[in-house]
Amino acid sequence: MDKFENDCLKFLLKMVSTKSLSKNEKAVSQVVAKEMRKLKYDDVKIDKLGSVIGKIGNGRIKILFDAHIDTVGIADVKQWKTDPFKAVYKNGIIYGRGACDDKGCVASMIYAGNLIKKLGLLGDFTLYVSASVQEEIAEGYGINFLLKSLKFRPDCVVIGEPSSLKIVRGHKGRAEMKITVKGKSCHASIPDEGENAIYKTLPLIKGINDLNKKYKITSQLGKPVISVTQIETKNASINTIPDNCSFYIDRRTVENETKQEITDELKTACGKNIKIDYLKKFFNAWVLPKEHELVKSAINAYKKAYKKNTEAVLWPFCTNGSFTMGERKIPTIGFGPGEEKYAHVANEQICLKDVLAAVKFYSIFPLTFSSKKIQ
Repeated sequence: MDKFENDCLKFLLKMVSTKSLSKNEKAVSQVVAKEMRKLKYDDVKIDKLGSVIGKIGNGRIKILFDAHIDTVGIADVKQWKTDPFKAVYKNGIIYGRGACDDKGCVASMIYAGNLIKKLGLLGDFTLYVSASVQEEIAEGYGINFLLKSLKFRPDCVVIGEPSSLKIVRGHKGRAEMKITVKGKSCHASIPDEGENAIYKTLPLIKGINDLNKKYKITSQLGKPVISVTQIETKNASINTIPDNCSFYIDRRTVENETKQEITDELKTACGKNIKIDYLKKFFNAWVLPKEHELVKSAINAYKKAYKKNTEAVLWPFCTNGSFTMGERKIPTIGFGPGEEKYAHVANEQICLKDVLAAVKFYSIFPLTFSSKKIQ
C-alpha cells in the first residue's frame, strides 16, 4: 500500500472512530476540515450547522460533490462483533458505524480532490466537496443550508452514497407520517370498561399493509412502498388499558406523486376521519433521463477510470438528491463505494479497495464533465 492509499485509510478509520450521530457532528467536522487543509484544498470552511465545504480550482463550471458525515445510531450493540464507534481494519475491510454509510464516500471524495491537484486534472471548473450534516434525519436540510451560504447554483451535483461503484440517475422519494388513535383508559383488570387504543389501530395497520398489494408499476422506479415502522403508547402503567396509540409510517414514492395523493390514499385505507401528521418535509422522487449530458459525462468518466462500459441505475432509497434534483432541479447523479446492504445494520463495513476505486471516478469526473459542458 502506497502513502496515498495509507493516508486515505487512516483518515477513514479516524472518521469512523469519531462518533457523529445526526445533530452531533461537530467532532467529525473538525476531523474532516483538518484533513482537507492537510491535503492543500484551496479553501476550507465549516458552516453554522457543521457541514464542511472544501474548494478546489476557480473555473467557470461549478461542480458539487456531497456526502454526509452523520450516522444512524445503534439498536443493539450486542449484535456487533466489534465496537461500532471504534473502527477496525481487517483483511481489507473497515468495520464500524458509518464506514459504508457514508464515511467511505466522504474519504473517497476528499482524496479525489487531492488527486486532482496532484495529477493536474484541473480545467475550467470549480470543485466544491461538501461533508454535510443531518442527512439521516432530514435529507436536504444540511445541503440546503450549505447551498444558501455558497450563494450560487451548481451546474451539477454528485451525491456520494453506497452504490457498489455504479452510476445512479435517480431514486424514490420519502414521506414520514404519524397516525394517532384515541381510546378510553381503565384498569387492565376490567378491560371491557375501556376502549383499547392499541386494538383500534390493528385494522388501520392491516389496511396500510394491504396497500402494498395494490400498488402498480407506473415508473422506472418501480412500485411505491409503504411500511409501518414503529408503534407507541403513552400510558400511566402496564396495568392500564391505553387511551392512545400512535404508529409511524414510511412511504417511498415514485415520480410525480404528491403529498395530497398520499394523504388521500391513507384516508381511503384507514378512514377519512384519521389525522395524519407529516413529521418532516415531503422528499421528492427524481429520475434524470439516460440521455442527459450529466449521465453521459458520468458514463464517460467511468470508462476512463475503469476501462469498461456501464449503464446508470436507480437507487431504492432516499438521499440528499431529493433536495438537489427532486426539489431544486439541479442535475444530479449518485455514485459511491460500498454496498447498500451494509448501511444501517450491525457490523457495518466497507472494502478499502472500493473506497480507493471510487477515488478514480471522482477525480476524473470534474474535468470530463466540464470539458463536455464548454464544447
